[in-house]
Amino acid sequence: MTTYKLSNGTDIILGKVEHYGAKTQNIWSFKQAKDVVHGITLNISNMCGGYAFEFAGRRWADSERLYLCGEFSDGDNPQHPIIQQILCDAKSGYAAKRFYKPKFKSLVRADFNEFRLQWMVFVVWQKCKGNVDFRKLLLSIPSDAILVEDTTTDNGGSADIWGCRNRELLNARKMQEDELIQKLECLSKKNRERQLNIAWNTLDNIGTWIGQNNIGKILMICRNCLLNNTEPAIDLDLLRSKHIHLYGQEIEI
Repeated sequence: MTTYKLSNGTDIILGKVEHYGAKTQNIWSFKQAKDVVHGITLNISNMCGGYAFEFAGRRWADSERLYLCGEFSDGDNPQHPIIQQILCDAKSGYAAKRFYKPKFKSLVRADFNEFRLQWMVFVVWQKCKGNVDFRKLLLSIPSDAILVEDTTTDNGGSADIWGCRNRELLNARKMQEDELIQKLECLSKKNRERQLNIAWNTLDNIGTWIGQNNIGKILMICRNCLLNNTEPAIDLDLLRSKHIHLYGQEIEI
């Protein structure tokens, strides 16, 4: 586990399971690109498009695909550059992860889990440095807000690693949504969906979020660095020791 200290004295520990109380803490949860939380469209997850950035001489449409390429970054494996190209040619980061990565699961670097958290910090920070709109979005979120990726309904094995679950809140939101649907029938489909989304995310003070929440933590680390004009304390020596290759070339770290 790696500990990062924020400027307000709070410790953020990557790899540690957390319990966030929705009633007592200022939780801002996010899942979909259209999620509106406290008036802000919180499209900050890796798979959200619209925040392209440059890295290693290439343009990345989203941070998800750069992260996934790290799973297939062994310079001694001739299949890895081909897989990286397939992932980047996918229509979206979601498609790359959901439909293409599983086909090559057996070819993921055997040592990837040893550096995946530090690689994720590195990747998200590249997006922060490379896209001004993403920086502005992160800085628009109050510094005391605890960012939590909502993986309550995710079935993947990494759901509890990257996000948190809160089944009690999910059930309450579903009940509220069922009641609202009838009241909003007069609206257009687009407006109805937006109002439902706002209501869904406004109800946020129920239950406990449980999970490692590493994506939320990494975003908070990056937000803190942007606020203080500093760099995240990434274990660059670890990443260098892994000789990460993109399209056949070892990247400079």
